[in-house]
Amino acid sequence: MEKIKKLRKILKYNNLDGYLVPKNDEFFGEYVSENKDILKFISGFTGSYGFALILKKKNYLFVDGRYSLQAKIQTKNLFNIITIPNKLPHHLLNNKKLSIGFDPKLHTQHMMMQIFKKTKCKLIPLKKNLINTIWKRKLKEKIKKFYLLEDKYAGKSSKDKIKTILKIIKKNKIDFQFITASENVSWLLNLRGNDCDFSPLAKGYLIINKNKNIFFFCDTKKIDKKLKKKISGIKIININYLEKFLYNIKNKKFKSDNEPLDSDCLKLSLNKYSKNYLNHLFNTNEILGATLLTLHNINFYQELMSAIRKNIKKGTFDKFHDEYIDKL
Repeated sequence: MEKIKKLRKILKYNNLDGYLVPKNDEFFGEYVSENKDILKFISGFTGSYGFALILKKKNYLFVDGRYSLQAKIQTKNLFNIITIPNKLPHHLLNNKKLSIGFDPKLHTQHMMMQIFKKTKCKLIPLKKNLINTIWKRKLKEKIKKFYLLEDKYAGKSSKDKIKTILKIIKKNKIDFQFITASENVSWLLNLRGNDCDFSPLAKGYLIINKNKNIFFFCDTKKIDKKLKKKISGIKIININYLEKFLYNIKNKKFKSDNEPLDSDCLKLSLNKYSKNYLNHLFNTNEILGATLLTLHNINFYQELMSAIRKNIKKGTFDKFHDEYIDKL
């Protein structure tokens, strides 16, 4: 409770009514390192997906059905446990005019629109993560160098993969392709690292422009002289300069890789995986890819059957049927 009291003091100082705390870090990967798990720190919840909304007088923890019992036990009655997608913040806040702060590095625009739609809340992006102001710990990790995977093991050279991306850029008439998922960056560059406990990822962001320039934003200390020489065609930039780099790009067409497979899917735990991440899983024959698509398919039919039942009950099935067929 002491942590939440400290957070509420900061909310008051910043004239905020609440703060949103997600499970993910800034790379939106499947795994979060222990010293970046801000949701676990503030709530005690250790599940793989969920988010908390801390208000002046109430705390909410939103989890899917897998974690309802676990969340109640781990949060020790300090949080109201809400099962998604049955209820989301917009169901609870209704017409309340609240100022909700959030860290823009940890949330996508799609997610924010989905969970706060039709509310009168003012969503305020903050430069500082408020959890980090009360969580005193060592964020510096031991530097573990990135390394290249040989083409014979990768199946395709990085140059060939980049050529494919450049063709897509040209075809779509865009100026920049912004690659945000570390899985995609690692696959595209045939680069590996030790940034994740359970997968050899090299965490970073990649920007490729139509002029064939490639910019890799990462912890530059993880790239030694030998590796830098091997990837000499790529400009290595400190990850802290990404925001400034993006800010200085004016009137250009961007394409990102973080769109969900189905933007209408109500299960946020599925929507956190982007189309390109799923593509990566299939390219590398990861069983998780098939698992996630199976879950998407099951969820699709569950939501469709639910909508059919509701419209039959209302006597509006014919209208629903016609509208649905028109969408196909």
